[in-house]
Amino acid sequence: MSKRFQLRHAAGVYWLLDMEQEIGEYKKPLIMNETGAEIFKLLEEGKNEDEITKILADRYSSKPEDVQQDIAGFEMHLREFGFKPENPKEAL
Repeated sequence: MSKRFQLRHAAGVYWLLDMEQEIGEYKKPLIMNETGAEIFKLLEEGKNEDEITKILADRYSSKPEDVQQDIAGFEMHLREFGFKPENPKEAL
């Protein structure tokens, strides 16, 4: 089964590619840092925003409210790019 959105790492940067573009259409990849890639991977695993917030707040010893704001901003970029998690409990 092929996935529409695929994450790649090259030249020290993560790239999210839309593999289902129409002929003649070109959508630039969404460029993200390591944290963005981590959030994307967790969303693909079916984690919800609260679970991701806890994981990242623990990992980076940050306040959950600060992490949640960063996640919300990143999710907005994912929505604009066309990504929606397959998990129906997601808020995207």
